[in-house]
Amino acid sequence: MPDEQKLSHVDAYNVTVQRELTPTMSAEVAYVGNRGLGFIGDGPAANSNQPTIVGFGTLSQNQRRPYFSRYGWTQGIDFFSNTGKSRYNALQAKLTRRFSGGYSLLTHYTLQSHKNSDGNYFFIDPDLNYGPANFIRKHVYVLAGTAELPFGKGKRFLSDASGALDAILGGWQLNANVTIQSGLPFNVGYRDAGADRDTGPGRPNLIGDPAPGSGDGLGSPYFNVTPIGSPGSAFGRPARGTFGDLPRNELRGPGWWNVDASLFKRFNLKGRTNLEFRVEAQNVFNHVNLGNPNSEVGVPGNNNASAGFITGVAPNHVQRNLQFAVRLGF
Repeated sequence: MPDEQKLSHVDAYNVTVQRELTPTMSAEVAYVGNRGLGFIGDGPAANSNQPTIVGFGTLSQNQRRPYFSRYGWTQGIDFFSNTGKSRYNALQAKLTRRFSGGYSLLTHYTLQSHKNSDGNYFFIDPDLNYGPANFIRKHVYVLAGTAELPFGKGKRFLSDASGALDAILGGWQLNANVTIQSGLPFNVGYRDAGADRDTGPGRPNLIGDPAPGSGDGLGSPYFNVTPIGSPGSAFGRPARGTFGDLPRNELRGPGWWNVDASLFKRFNLKGRTNLEFRVEAQNVFNHVNLGNPNSEVGVPGNNNASAGFITGVAPNHVQRNLQFAVRLGF
């Protein structure tokens, strides 16, 4: 730790404009931002004894470690410096309809950017790996709604229904929550990158169009994976002892969407007492949200046949899950 500790902190700021459209409906548009100091990636520490790339090919890795020549230390050393940075900016828009006339609605859209420092090579060049955070999705859309079906006593249709008919057709409520998001960022690497450097990031140069989304990642590669050095490749091999110019987390993986829904049936028993049967479903359509593709492209003589293909699911993906419940209200 440094002799003087500085607490990590975040400066947050926002401005929102809200407008009432009808007695039950309102709209909001907001700018939301924050600036953080003292955060290095997803953790507070970085290796302060990481070798520099300067002298690669001439000096050994240990000779390029800052604490080797003075103390003979070859191990990595976690240093809690509280010196990283992060920046978040977002446009947020929301439309809300309060429950009235048998239904309510909430829809929300966010366009966001969040960049932060990464611990790899941080103490040598803190700007080299400053880029989009690993977890940030650029576009996020949410739609949530509740609707009571307009049948049965006190409703728009069949308001004079008999007790038996009301027990069948009345008291139904449908709820749904839809989430749609763009993909997560990922880095591109290349085969034999260790021969060009033994420290820091192993990203290539960007010399063409990587065309993310050109394939689905299942039957065809998700992005341009033409091997480096071949015609049509989007990437070039950096000079030995240098870093590629492709920024951190420059490409983005597949989008993500999910629908949760539930159906309630309420029976009025006596007075204010009621019995409610519920069927709730997570991922009601059993949609598979894919993870990021294999992002290591090949080089002459060492191709990667799996480059651009997806073999896993996205974080927070769940298979369809049904839940049944009975609730007594009194």
